[in-house]
Amino acid sequence: MITATAASALIWAGAPLSAQPGSADPAKAAAKVAPSTRLILLGTAGGPIPRVKRAQPASLLQVGDRLYLIDAGDGVSRQLALAGFQPKAIDRLFITHLHMDHMAGFAPLMAFRWVARPATRIEIYGPAGTRSVADGAAQYLAVPETIFAAQLPPGQGLKEMMKVSEIERSGPVQIYQDDLVKVTAVENSHYDTMDKSRLPAGGKCFAYRFDTPGRSIVFTGDSGPSPAIEALAQGADILVTEVIDVPASIRFLKEQFKVPEDHLTAEVDHMTHEHLTPEEIGKMAARARVKMVILTHAVMGFDNERDMRAYTDGVRKYFSGTVIMGQDLAEY
Repeated sequence: MITATAASALIWAGAPLSAQPGSADPAKAAAKVAPSTRLILLGTAGGPIPRVKRAQPASLLQVGDRLYLIDAGDGVSRQLALAGFQPKAIDRLFITHLHMDHMAGFAPLMAFRWVARPATRIEIYGPAGTRSVADGAAQYLAVPETIFAAQLPPGQGLKEMMKVSEIERSGPVQIYQDDLVKVTAVENSHYDTMDKSRLPAGGKCFAYRFDTPGRSIVFTGDSGPSPAIEALAQGADILVTEVIDVPASIRFLKEQFKVPEDHLTAEVDHMTHEHLTPEEIGKMAARARVKMVILTHAVMGFDNERDMRAYTDGVRKYFSGTVIMGQDLAEY
């Protein structure tokens, strides 16, 4: 007996299934069972600043019945529930980088997943330092884990539940593949101006391309202009990219820290060179010939920022395809 999962694997491996008497053409039958790809934006805010209307960065790909989570910002477990999923269903997590806004929901996600006692481990892919984050989460949760374990059915330990793979090469490098999805990573330019001696293993931030049976979707991660991302995104169906309003960000920093701009040189350089303005996104998308641009990780993206047309209009100056300002829980 061939299960649905096995049948899907055979189809995408190119192995024909025996046609039943009176069945349709095998090629058409294969096309009908090809799993669909859903993109759900769980959190579309940027920076470690709590907001009411936007959660911290996270996106979810559903390919057939399989889930692939990209980043785990604060509140990701709640956002998953609002989208109709529970943490126990997440078996694969891809982390672009280890800034707080992309990782603050990691430990709670692991805790809620562990309590549900899934039989499978969660595979976690990310830059150098990801294993330390996972070990730290397990240590942080050790006392609650011990207390809960006394009342739960037997199961694997929280630390043993996590299988971490750190990406060592700058790429492009294939970091994951199953019978439905291939994931390719490249290092982007998010840390280019930073003092690498202060970052784990020199510090890396990655963009990811997911190729599924029906679509190709690229996540820039946080990045400035990047030829590596541009090459990775060639011909992609969707480019999911961060976006920043640099003047507004600098004004916020000056107000936040109550210091003159010349005391914020490192942060201003970071905002200016290691994030993407709408115009830079438009140029990159046009050169990469992508079909659609979805803006997320909006900076500033505050709750009182109701008119977001400046972001999309800036992209459209250089890109003629579809441009969408992402919202939490929107699906594409």
